[in-house]
Amino acid sequence: MIITADSKVLRKAMIDKGINTISELSKSSGVSRPKIHEFMREEVPLSTTFIRLCNFLEIDASEAVAMIKNNKED
Repeated sequence: MIITADSKVLRKAMIDKGINTISELSKSSGVSRPKIHEFMREEVPLSTTFIRLCNFLEIDASEAVAMIKNNKED
């Protein structure tokens, strides 16, 4: 299993804060647009950058994660 961001939770938090675009979120939070796009596409594992984004959006990071099944056999 890979743990990634749950884009639905992030998008809801953006709406709750009145943030309409990734660019606006990037400028306000200090997290780069490419990194936010990676989180929204659930492409990258979590990092301290994800925690910083969650703190800015005032959401609990543990509620903003998704478990994705890894294609490789363990």
